[in-house]
Amino acid sequence: MFANKKNEKKLNDISTLIGEETTFKGTLEVNSSIRIDGLIQGDVICQGDVTIGQSGHVDNELTARNLYIAGKVEGNVKVQEKIHIYDTGSLKGLAEMSTIIIEENGQFHGESVMNGQTQPTPVKTKEKEEKVSQIDKKQTTSENK
Repeated sequence: MFANKKNEKKLNDISTLIGEETTFKGTLEVNSSIRIDGLIQGDVICQGDVTIGQSGHVDNELTARNLYIAGKVEGNVKVQEKIHIYDTGSLKGLAEMSTIIIEENGQFHGESVMNGQTQPTPVKTKEKEEKVSQIDKKQTTSENK
């Protein structure tokens, strides 16, 4: 019982900080949570949460429990639980997660896969396209009258 609480506290605590003036190249592995305000050129593998500050930038693959983006992430991300893109944040790439929150002015360019699904979620389905087509036909017919 106490071991689980200790592990949870370890995952929640930010033990690593990459400062604004720091550039890291390579693979970064963290067993707790991390805040990135600098530049990471490489993979980030984190057991806990990753917070990308407004000046932070990650350029490659990222794995985490939760991901909070106020800066930029360019690359594929695999998150166990939640991705939260703040109004200053942007994510470009394939994102796999259980939940995604994108605030107004937050940017997401890419594909999303909700955990439990095997393929990216389509933006349009055939059923929706047929309904739009039917509406367009009705509007055209009524305009011609």
